[in-house]
Amino acid sequence: MLREACDWAASLRLAAIPADVRDLTRAQMLSQAAALETTLRHPVGARLVAQSPGEGWEHEVPRVALLTMALDFDETAFAGHLGHAAALPPLLAGAALGASGERVMTAQVAAAEVAARVTAAATLGASRGQTAAHTHAVAAVVGLGLLQGMEGEALANALALVLAQPRRVLLPAFMGSDAKFWVAAAPILDAGRALAAVAAGARGPAYILEAKGGWLEQLASVPLPEAMAAYGERWHTRTLSIKSVPGCAYLTAAVEAAATLAPLDLDEVEEVEVAASIFTIGMEVESAPYIDGPASPLPALGFSTGYNVATALESGALGVDDLHGAALASPARWAAAGRVRVVHDEDLTVAALAATAPLGAAIGWAGERARGWLQSRGGSPALTDRVLAAAAVTGADGGFERPSKSVGARLRVTMRDGRVLTAGLDAASGCCQESVAARLDLARRKHAAAAGESTKAVAAGADRYEEMDPGELRSFAAYFRKS
Repeated sequence: MLREACDWAASLRLAAIPADVRDLTRAQMLSQAAALETTLRHPVGARLVAQSPGEGWEHEVPRVALLTMALDFDETAFAGHLGHAAALPPLLAGAALGASGERVMTAQVAAAEVAARVTAAATLGASRGQTAAHTHAVAAVVGLGLLQGMEGEALANALALVLAQPRRVLLPAFMGSDAKFWVAAAPILDAGRALAAVAAGARGPAYILEAKGGWLEQLASVPLPEAMAAYGERWHTRTLSIKSVPGCAYLTAAVEAAATLAPLDLDEVEEVEVAASIFTIGMEVESAPYIDGPASPLPALGFSTGYNVATALESGALGVDDLHGAALASPARWAAAGRVRVVHDEDLTVAALAATAPLGAAIGWAGERARGWLQSRGGSPALTDRVLAAAAVTGADGGFERPSKSVGARLRVTMRDGRVLTAGLDAASGCCQESVAARLDLARRKHAAAAGESTKAVAAGADRYEEMDPGELRSFAAYFRKS
């Protein structure tokens, strides 16, 4: 499986990449650029730069991943958070290695497509979403390896080495400490070591995915080898969804719905009920033990419904300045956060589980094989039947021509004067059922809001960087070097 994936990656040429996939690759780059600039406006940014010193692309690449991961202001796909390793890292490495823009964009797409497939193959398991550290290792091996001139066999060896000892992300560290920030950067460092080892003659077990006792058997509750197929026909990049606000994507719809009711005097809010899917409830349960008012760890804050919804109800937005300083210390916001209650909505759960991302395509491919996995995670027989039936339709979209992500929310705000305010969204803005043009526009606006003076130059470069010669690309990449 790895050999087939890497042979395809090494043979990919820009002319074979559809125009919509190219435009979504630009959107991914701009979204990651926005995440980078936003982190640098937060106090954590300087701390992370200090933790990752060094000059040269080998140091710049993990540093940029460290910074883009910090505030969860990225983008998602089926399957995985691809951009931390597949967007800016190949640009920085390619510019330093004298590559053209054509080679860089091709490496980015190859990295994203292979990483998405490996992630999808094990996504019905314990490690998915942000905790799937292997996503970043795979994207880094493919993207950086191609830019170093590696062919399919060498790439497969490096991928086998990096997957032979998979990282596991532990929830207490992820939610409660700075360890979360390294979830992408550390696997990228692993990838660099694997590439160097192969260049020096090392070989890895290219059969590691499908072997008895191998990667899929160990990481997937329901292995999906069918994910490792349809190269050049099924483009996972088409499932890219762009986040409009920092924080977990499972909270975005609730935050956006709350913003439509703003501005509210939080002292006058009696109760907020958020009806949500099991995805949102799961994040609330997992983050709740780490929430401690203004002292809450930054990672857990991005997964907690209460503070983020309260902030949007008061101000009509949620931005980087709400995640530190006086805004984060607001007693009114934390008091209102304590009055936010999250309840399960079965219809929203079915819609969320059946959509292409984050899991619907996998459930659709698995069919009856997914029944036990869904029930082991709390799904009743009736709910499981509904999800399997809806996901079967999603799974039939073999080329991701009609991708979807539908993690919605319904808000009911009861005011002390007796008024009841309601708002709801079936999906957050920027989700993959929106047009490519709409998603690219959101990425441009997101970057413009974060980047200040560099906005026009970066946006202009993103529009045409695959046409750049090595000299132009070096100048373009300079905007993303942070040290």
